[in-house]
Amino acid sequence: MARLIDNDTRLIDIDFGPLTTLTSRDALAQQPTGTSVGLNGVNQLIRADGVADVSATTFKLGSFVQYSRIDLEYMTMNNEVVQPVEVNVQRTSPTPTGTHENGNNYLPLEEYLFVFSRPLNHNVLNTSNLFYAACELMGLDRSQAQGSSVDLGGVDAGLPTHEQTIYAERRRYGFNGNFGATEGNGELAAGNGVLASIFPTPTLESVTTWGTMSAITGPSLHCYRVVVFDGQSFPANELVFPNVALGGITTLQYPPVNITFVCKDPKYTEGEYLVRLANAMNSIPEDGPTA
Repeated sequence: MARLIDNDTRLIDIDFGPLTTLTSRDALAQQPTGTSVGLNGVNQLIRADGVADVSATTFKLGSFVQYSRIDLEYMTMNNEVVQPVEVNVQRTSPTPTGTHENGNNYLPLEEYLFVFSRPLNHNVLNTSNLFYAACELMGLDRSQAQGSSVDLGGVDAGLPTHEQTIYAERRRYGFNGNFGATEGNGELAAGNGVLASIFPTPTLESVTTWGTMSAITGPSLHCYRVVVFDGQSFPANELVFPNVALGGITTLQYPPVNITFVCKDPKYTEGEYLVRLANAMNSIPEDGPTA
């Protein structure tokens, strides 16, 4: 919701609740075999791989998508427009916290934040195994052709453009061998038959941001938090990864996230406002392609 600070200033506040995931894998299995989710961030889930009552897909167990819609319809009704001049992203922890036993440390853990002026196609988002790969393409022009196999924008609508991306962030986490106990670093006895590696928490490796901070006209902002987790999946056979011979379990708690935009009135003319509104809402996924 947007909060009025003074005649020319609004705060637009977006919150994602905390979420905990528990992902397990049986001995000799190359893919995870079970997962569960908890805490109040569950109420914002629109996809949680492996959790039957949230999503039918089991592509990457432990991965999830939270969604928050910010209703700004009153702004559209009043022909209001605000220009973000500053964004502030807050977390109670810089990384997820938890434990990671006998897992895959080769592939990174990734977290995305997206704030769009139009929604993604939630039907495709909830069923496509290619959705997570598309995340790194969303929000810059010409990053994904229309009518692609990842039809996240609707029929031939394409992914959100740079103009339609108010803000995006990609964080990459990794399990650093210096902060864990493994057979390789000598802190676990080789061939102990119980643990090949155990890590207390991932570390933050990089943060990338993009988007236009373009003027917001309403009627809604569509906000997504996407976590891509491969920590109990192994890309090769069990002869390459000794951890596969032992059952694995990863428990991670993702902290709450707040995104706050400080916005000013750009004092657009009526024509500038209409152009901005058209750019923000073009290619809405419902009912297929738009002009």
